[in-house]
Amino acid sequence: MDDANNLQRLTEHLASHFVVSLADAATHFFTTKPHDPDALHMSLTELNFFTAPQRKKPSLLTRFVRDPYTTGLNELSKIARVASDYAYGGVSSQHRLYEPYQMPTYRQLDTPADPMVLASSVEDGFEVFSKPTVLSKLQSVARGPEVTEAEFKLHLDSNGQVLRVDELKQKIFRGGMQMSLRKTLWKYLLDYIPWEASTEEIEGIYKKRSSDYYRMKQQWKTISADQESRFFLLRERRSLIEKDVFRTDRNLPYFEENSKGLELLTDILNTYNMYNFDLGYVQGMSDLLSPLLVIMESEVDAFWCFAGFLTRVERNFDLDQAGTKLQLSQLNLLVSLLLPDLSAYLDQQDAANMYFCFRWILVWFKREFNITEIYRLWEVLWAAPPNYHLICCCAALEAVKNFIIHSRLDFAAILKHVNDTAYNIELDKLLSTAEGMLQQLYDLRQRGGLPDEVVELLGMPAVAAAAAASSTASKSRPGNVLRVQ
Repeated sequence: MDDANNLQRLTEHLASHFVVSLADAATHFFTTKPHDPDALHMSLTELNFFTAPQRKKPSLLTRFVRDPYTTGLNELSKIARVASDYAYGGVSSQHRLYEPYQMPTYRQLDTPADPMVLASSVEDGFEVFSKPTVLSKLQSVARGPEVTEAEFKLHLDSNGQVLRVDELKQKIFRGGMQMSLRKTLWKYLLDYIPWEASTEEIEGIYKKRSSDYYRMKQQWKTISADQESRFFLLRERRSLIEKDVFRTDRNLPYFEENSKGLELLTDILNTYNMYNFDLGYVQGMSDLLSPLLVIMESEVDAFWCFAGFLTRVERNFDLDQAGTKLQLSQLNLLVSLLLPDLSAYLDQQDAANMYFCFRWILVWFKREFNITEIYRLWEVLWAAPPNYHLICCCAALEAVKNFIIHSRLDFAAILKHVNDTAYNIELDKLLSTAEGMLQQLYDLRQRGGLPDEVVELLGMPAVAAAAAASSTASKSRPGNVLRVQ
């Protein structure tokens, strides 16, 4: 058992630092290939996510605080290049974030695999999945109706507790909700309010959370200038927050010049810095807060929803990029299953690292859609099975794969093309395609052909239980593919 746990930890660690791929479906051997630091740095620059470097080069620590992503990648790239030169003869090659990616255990390694499920080959020491022989045809799934206020009331008992939570989450996953419900239901989806809480208990939660919030807010509000002059991290983070708030969703009336919204955005981010000082503030967080603040119209409620959201995605903001690299490896695996032709092409172009999807993952498509579309997308993702945002990435790639392949785009051109798709992605089509892809994987799971790591990644239930749930769901509503756990 200890050996199995040790192997699990080893493979997870490798997946966070290398592109890890299945080398042989029958034996479950894995191959590793280094991430290309130059490609990732290029993706950060082309996707225009981070601020431009200052003219006068600051210290390493200062650069880490102001721009931890780019700084960390630049420093790590120096090590990566040395390692790559040594290993490849001088030629450089290339989660709760829901549940973290689980590599096979010894028990799984000993389980015989069906060699007909995936055909694979090894090129330049890197595994390439060829077309799965049993994947069903991709079909877009018609979206369901929005959850209405009247429908939500049917899920409440006389004490205000929510009944049949899984059923309600499934409805949200399939069709979203009316605008008027978001201020209430988002609090449940983001773990601010427990589903089982009664009306009386909810009132108590509001009072306690409000008291907690203003206590933390006072902690940074009452720090004197003299104190702050000797508090480097606080000073640097407050400066970064001020700069980021200035450029966050300024096209929205809520965040116009000298608006109350800008003040609240600043206060909430500074208070979160005190709430979770180990993580602090990192660029990109303001993008995750602004839609919540617009919907909640309450400083306290927006803060606790934001804290719940970051609990899910905080590994996106790791200084060492381990969380994001892990998701890119997971995405690579899903693309090899769902889009095998694109997967093969990306490998030919040394683009299997998926760095061009970096921004999609980092802020959950926040910079790809307008604000009302983000409301719809995020509530679907919050109610969805684990890591469903990666399926949505596959759906977005499905829409552009033919252009990428037929135009013979190289890595830099792919990066530019993906950047240019911002605000041009059809959300309804993306969600319908993503659900169809989930159905493909679900069907493959029913036939026992889905790799264990994908089953765990998507939190799929046991085959028998999933089949029963799917049968019941399909009778009640067309297109209902998977019961949300």
